[in-house]
Amino acid sequence: MSYAQFGLIQASDFNTLAGGNPTTTSGTINAVWATGGTNAGYGQTAVANVSAGGTVTASNWANIVNNTANSASHQGTSITSVTAPSSGGTVTYLSAVPTNLTTIYTSRLNAASQGSTSANAVSTAATWSDKAVWTHTVTFANGDAARYFFNSGGQLKVTCSHPTGTGINLLLNNLASNVGTVVMSSPTSGSVTIASTSYNGITKVGGGGNAPTVSTNTGYYALTISNVSVFTQTASTGPSGYLSTNINVTVKSNGTQGSNGDAGSVITIYTTWDEIPNGLVVATGSTTTVTAQAPETTYLGNSWGSITVAGSVAVV
Repeated sequence: MSYAQFGLIQASDFNTLAGGNPTTTSGTINAVWATGGTNAGYGQTAVANVSAGGTVTASNWANIVNNTANSASHQGTSITSVTAPSSGGTVTYLSAVPTNLTTIYTSRLNAASQGSTSANAVSTAATWSDKAVWTHTVTFANGDAARYFFNSGGQLKVTCSHPTGTGINLLLNNLASNVGTVVMSSPTSGSVTIASTSYNGITKVGGGGNAPTVSTNTGYYALTISNVSVFTQTASTGPSGYLSTNINVTVKSNGTQGSNGDAGSVITIYTTWDEIPNGLVVATGSTTTVTAQAPETTYLGNSWGSITVAGSVAVV
């Protein structure tokens, strides 16, 4: 039978709402709260199933109700308020539970706020006159840790800066500012809302200048072991003949690492500043920064672990 008013509470009804672990089935708490799979799952402690013939306790129900509420608060999702059952209380049909579970599954990749940051800024120490190429790696403990990071509202962000000056240095100063912040989120299609801002897989935030070329659907779950160009910003002001100069961001991962649908545990970001045509000497101090913006930890425990962001630059 199914969970319904006036029905007998059976272990199978409770387990249908809890879901197995892992599961990606909509309408189950474990698909959103626990291991999940691919772009579902925050990596929190799973709600245990009840064995056939076993007692479904107030504590069992409270786990579903409370974890649903925490998921909704994390997402900024409105659900119907449900009071968690307590031991010794009256057995009550919680009609809003199935609907609430479906709602938080639909909104699972949204996040109302974010947590701490880990950044790596690398600057050129030598002049250059052709290209400067930054290589940043963002490393997670394993594929599931990376999944939990992006599923919970984590993002990777690229920013650039260059000292002011004249000629090619003024061009690069403006170009770096025009890049704004290049943000990688989870989606391979559509958008998510994180800290009140809508994001595609790759999104430019702020900046200015010419309209960039953006691969909007190349979020975390689109990554493979192959390099993919996701963002190019060309110069809009500067010396005549040098307005093809650009900053490009290219990404890849180390490929699937686990069995739950991750897209890699090491993400490599190449940021190339390309002077076109080459020949003008660029001053030192060109800087690219990659920042890992972690999810919030008010409603979620840190299931993504420590994140290492490292970088280097080579100039020509």
